[in-house]
Amino acid sequence: MAPQPLPEAHRLAERLAHIGAADTIDEFALRQVEADAEKLMRSDAAAANAVLVMVAALRWDVDEMKRRHRSAIRLGDSPYTRYDYSNALTVVGEIDAAFDVARDGLSRAPDDLEVLYRVIVAAVLAARFHEARALCDRWRKLSPQEEMPHEPTIASLVQAIKRGVFSEAGARKALRMASAVRRNARMRIKGFSIEPSVEDPGEFAFEYALIASPAETAELNYALACRMADSEDLLEDPGTRFVPMFVARASGGDHA
Repeated sequence: MAPQPLPEAHRLAERLAHIGAADTIDEFALRQVEADAEKLMRSDAAAANAVLVMVAALRWDVDEMKRRHRSAIRLGDSPYTRYDYSNALTVVGEIDAAFDVARDGLSRAPDDLEVLYRVIVAAVLAARFHEARALCDRWRKLSPQEEMPHEPTIASLVQAIKRGVFSEAGARKALRMASAVRRNARMRIKGFSIEPSVEDPGEFAFEYALIASPAETAELNYALACRMADSEDLLEDPGTRFVPMFVARASGGDHA
């Protein structure tokens, strides 16, 4: 197991998760977390900088986010430092880097289920479906009694690719394009889901639930559709067989 940060770092991370899930960022609450992280520097500087990585991510300050991560690595090189940084990279739409960082963290804590789960999610978001499938096999060996929630969908995606319905490279390009659209608009995601087609099990809708209004998500979907239409190779592969789209989070917390 990877070494755990001090409980205070956990509490700060929980407060950040609450702030990040709100419709709008509460800057006052964010400054309070920032101040408490600075106090934590005296006892756990690495964990404090990891907390400040996410503070910067919620402000969409990528340069500060990277600077804080370098400090966290220098002060205490824990796999959880990379876990936190992978989450932050996902917040700002850097899906390929998020996967690389999470995978690096797993290499340092190969038996840690929490880190493994983060890598599997990062692999799916980066359309690394074959790697995600292999990671699910590792999950079963480490925890045969505990279900990996995404495993059935990952298996279906890999099967569709093997049948030639679409390519992993095509899906990867589509998700990179969707991430670029979201990143340019600075929209945070609440979560994601992959919905197989009822009519054709080989077709999938990759839905990002955004912390945004229906009107904002409609604008992003239009921008994404225009980009995809301008890419002739994406019209062919993955085409309509693997379609990323944005949905608005409903007021109750689920996405609509």
